[in-house]
Amino acid sequence: MGLFGSDDEGLDYEPHGEYVTPERVEKIEDVLDDGEQVMYLTRGSTVDVEGAGSGSSLFGDDRSRKSGTRGYVRAAFTEDRVVVKVPQLLGSDERTVPYHNIVTADLDTGFVNKRISLHTAGPTYHIEVHEPGKDECRDIVAFVRDQIEAVQSGGDTSSNAEPESPADRLREIESLHDDGLLSDDEYEEKREQLIGEL
Repeated sequence: MGLFGSDDEGLDYEPHGEYVTPERVEKIEDVLDDGEQVMYLTRGSTVDVEGAGSGSSLFGDDRSRKSGTRGYVRAAFTEDRVVVKVPQLLGSDERTVPYHNIVTADLDTGFVNKRISLHTAGPTYHIEVHEPGKDECRDIVAFVRDQIEAVQSGGDTSSNAEPESPADRLREIESLHDDGLLSDDEYEEKREQLIGEL
């Protein structure tokens, strides 16, 4: 029996956030890995990626904004990563930020909306949040910080986590470079460092 009813109707694990329901998880399941468990979930309108050659705004900033043109932008906070789904007219964009890439996380609260910022050594991801409320957003940021600390201390963030090899990290930075999130110079510097670890 799942948390919300029978196994085929509910989640077969207990999420940390009250905003996580089977119906809401279903809206993002296409960007989740098999068996990946959503601990927290947010809903908003935009995700901004700032820095590391992300793009150029109208004001000349190094920033790229993605808005959900076919629905809400949803961010899932799992045991291993944060994955953001941006529904677009011609398909969905996806942003993935593993905890081992995140340096710190912050929360900005406004009168109406909130913003969770995930700072990496490269870009910063600003996730606009309409739901859940401020208290659960604070819990999300605390959870992210705990996951970062677990990764930095060599602890497991999930039951099946394995340390990434230099070859895995090399594939990851190649993907970030291909997506335009690492400049040529940053890519070459990180690439040389990882090749030295092989």
